[in-house]
Amino acid sequence: MREIEILAPAGSIEGLYGALRMGADAVYVGTKRFGARAFADNPSVEELMEALTYAHLRGKKIYLTVNTLLTDSELEEELYPMILPLYEAGLDACIVQDMGVLKFLHESFPDMDLHASTQMTLFSGEEAELLRPLGVTRYVPARELAIEEIREARGQTDLEIEVFVHGALCYCYSGQCLMSQVIGGRSGNRGMCAQPCRLSLRTPYGEGYFLSTKDTCTLMHIPELVDAGIDSFKIEGRMKKKEYSMYLSYLYRKYTDIYLNEGKKYFSELREDKGSELWRDYKKSMDLYNRGGFSDSYLFERDKAAMVYPGKNGHFGIMAGEVVKAGKGKAEFIAREDLHYQDILEFRNEDDTQVYEYTLGEDVAAGSQVVANVMKDSHIYPGQAVYRTRNQALLEWIGKVDIQKDDSYRLKGKFSAREGGRARFTVAGNGVEATVQGDMVQPAIKRPVQKEDIKARLNTLGNTAYDWEKLKIEVDMGIFLPMGGLKELRRRAVAEWEEAAVPRRKAVGKPELPLGNGLSAREREPMDMISVTQISQLRTVLEYARENAVIHLKLEDLSSGEWEEAAELLRDRKFSLSFPRVLRGSGRRSFEREWEKVGSVFVAERPEIIVVNSYAMLLYARRFFPDATLIADTNLYQENRWAAEAYQEWGIQPPLATVYGRIPVMVTEGCLAKTLSRCGQGETRIPFVTPKGDKFVVVNHCKYCYNTIYTEKPAVCRTNLPRRRLDFTWEQEDEVRKGIREWNF
Repeated sequence: MREIEILAPAGSIEGLYGALRMGADAVYVGTKRFGARAFADNPSVEELMEALTYAHLRGKKIYLTVNTLLTDSELEEELYPMILPLYEAGLDACIVQDMGVLKFLHESFPDMDLHASTQMTLFSGEEAELLRPLGVTRYVPARELAIEEIREARGQTDLEIEVFVHGALCYCYSGQCLMSQVIGGRSGNRGMCAQPCRLSLRTPYGEGYFLSTKDTCTLMHIPELVDAGIDSFKIEGRMKKKEYSMYLSYLYRKYTDIYLNEGKKYFSELREDKGSELWRDYKKSMDLYNRGGFSDSYLFERDKAAMVYPGKNGHFGIMAGEVVKAGKGKAEFIAREDLHYQDILEFRNEDDTQVYEYTLGEDVAAGSQVVANVMKDSHIYPGQAVYRTRNQALLEWIGKVDIQKDDSYRLKGKFSAREGGRARFTVAGNGVEATVQGDMVQPAIKRPVQKEDIKARLNTLGNTAYDWEKLKIEVDMGIFLPMGGLKELRRRAVAEWEEAAVPRRKAVGKPELPLGNGLSAREREPMDMISVTQISQLRTVLEYARENAVIHLKLEDLSSGEWEEAAELLRDRKFSLSFPRVLRGSGRRSFEREWEKVGSVFVAERPEIIVVNSYAMLLYARRFFPDATLIADTNLYQENRWAAEAYQEWGIQPPLATVYGRIPVMVTEGCLAKTLSRCGQGETRIPFVTPKGDKFVVVNHCKYCYNTIYTEKPAVCRTNLPRRRLDFTWEQEDEVRKGIREWNF
């Protein structure tokens, strides 16, 4: 039988303990610094050290999120002293986004597992294997992958695979989003995302929450998840309340065990019976949190439009009834669910706007009529929907189950006192034994010590997380023993046992990156690069740009019918290539078919430079252009010199400074054209505006089935750096010509 880990979010220390008690095998949690959820109620280092002892004694694990981009000073001066005590206390793993952090942590703490975050945008097991030499033992694939791609990845690597199975979903490929930073200076890659994708947006085709994805739930798909070879089922939600993490830990552990123990046939019967306990629990999970219902996630959902709910942001609740009568300060509806005292109910219009909210004052059985007192002029009318947004009975059940669980770790103790020797106390548990010695045992002159007196002193374990499973007392008759030292004897015995029972490590020392490790002479040579996406832009650049300018051809929007013409135009010029930024699934297969037919025209012309915009691109470059110079695109972040060094070890030079170009703020699997029912109507760009007037444009890369969202206006960066880049997107010939002249390329 395979062991499947249930991995839960812990946004607070209470949530950490609660999730472990309710069924999670591991939790992922941040500290006050360097996690992607800077605004969660993250525990302190000291609290986590205590939690590590608690977890390890129960066979559980704790993973620390260090999944943001760090500066040199943060990495070298703050990260190491933060991780050091946790590492020595047995921290199980760190979850990492930044290549520099990955390299630094591996060299600092080589015995600690490192997990590649979903923010690294890994599409395959082959890409994940690139990170094995950096200490990665597990990776979290991009959340946009289908279950077939996970199954394929399982055949490409024996690294552990961790997959998000429940919770909120970023609209953008995680780690590839700059929208929050561009709008308000709060970088998601620094843990401060303001969630602009949850805003209502205005487009030429209507207004709505077009980038707001539904929460995902794969409870019904546990057999497929297990059979795909996934090692860890990850629940999203460090910003949600602790009850959310606790209950979902309970549910996914419960139904994963049911499948593993009872088999596919039994689970299928539960899934097919809409009245089964599985479906009732599914509905309860919706009561806790959902956005416009659940989606089956990209793992199983094939209709991209079904991934988004444009009508409402925030918790949607579940349908509780429909108004049958309204007027004179009252509203009547028939309950569709059992409702409970202190449930919160919400009356809504057809467009999901809230009309009125109130708290229920009594229990109501399904099918019963409910009469609610409402404020006058609340605009409540027959046919209006009533939703429950808080299930009080469920929250109370979670709290009750949590309290009822025995939280103490049970030890065995043995005390012995023999005349003429020292008192001895042995504590045993977790396969480990520790013995300490106390005072000398003397013959009693007056009243001898009683066995019951000793037991009373040793029986309570005070303010600890332990309890006695068994406490044995062996003493000679007629002896004297100072009673004041017994509690200290017990304390020392438990402390020595804990030291032996809980794994500890010693760090090898803080690594240093030599200051001489900078750019090579070749990497300091001046270079002007002009990126183009259209054949018309290419012709204009060839006509007006200087001979020594490198022409970078981005193939994501260039039809394969234009590849031969482009290769011919570039025959006598120094040029560069990059493949589509997202190459996976059907898009990857489509590209590889085109490349097999026509790609030889570029291989023959031998581009001198490959711009690496993904880990997949690195693999393609090694395969097709082994002699080319590799330069990182801007999305291969190099915020610190450790990251630059890690990429240099792969032969990838730092990115050029973009002096002109629209900023790609998102790369998305979600398709705005599909959401707006405009798919297939020939539109390549759709603009939208945020409530504060920020303007963006969605570019549809239909051939490879992904979108890039750009700022409407190009960004300009005046710099004296010798290696510069002009990045053209949809500029016309005159705009390209103007840009070349203005920047003297």
